Amino acid sequence: MKPTKPVIVFDVIETIFSLDALSRSFDRLDLPAHTKDLFFAQLLRDAFATSATGAYVPFVEMAKGTLHVLLVNLGVSAPASKIEQILPVFGQLDAHSDVQDALALAKSRDLEVLFFTNGSQKNTESLIARNALENLVDHVVSIDTFSQWKPYREVYLGAIAAVGGKPERSAMIAAHAWDTQGAMNAGMGAGWVRRQDSVFHPAMTPPDYSASDLTTLVDQVSVGLLNAA
Repeated sequence: MKPTKPVIVFDVIETIFSLDALSRSFDRLDLPAHTKDLFFAQLLRDAFATSATGAYVPFVEMAKGTLHVLLVNLGVSAPASKIEQILPVFGQLDAHSDVQDALALAKSRDLEVLFFTNGSQKNTESLIARNALENLVDHVVSIDTFSQWKPYREVYLGAIAAVGGKPERSAMIAAHAWDTQGAMNAGMGAGWVRRQDSVFHPAMTPPDYSASDLTTLVDQVSVGLLNAA
């Protein structure tokens, strides 16, 4: 596949789709307000650690295992039944309020829009349809294709190659510092959007761009991509 346009790449969970629905599912179990953040942080920790050993565990299996440990630690009775209530929430996430305008801007600038996720392709495509974003997203690539979690360098290169792009004509947008770090390590540009964190992680390489909302960030990143093209 020959590259034609610059590629703007979006992380999916938290960057595009909010985890507020997950927070509500924990609220219904009368768990502390920070449970969602603790769960997702532990999920990523366990996934990254497993990947570092050379093993691969897909998102759903990793989420299920992390949930089990967390719920038991929090003293929740019958954790298996609670897990069956919580896991489907990942298919019911809503897009952040700035997503529609941001993606429309990217398309108006004639960029290829790629969603690159640590989740499954099927679930990501379902979330895109649920939020009526089908006409604004050109490609979806999951780490399942490579059996390795982001932020491993090769998965970014593989995702860009899969849609006919080149790292130097691509940029990653994410709400996580580790994700922009991974993209820059693969030779891509990067933009960080403030979601759950108020400041960028000071121990990581600063991204090329940052903003408090996705539309402003897409504007910055797209200008940079088009000027470099």
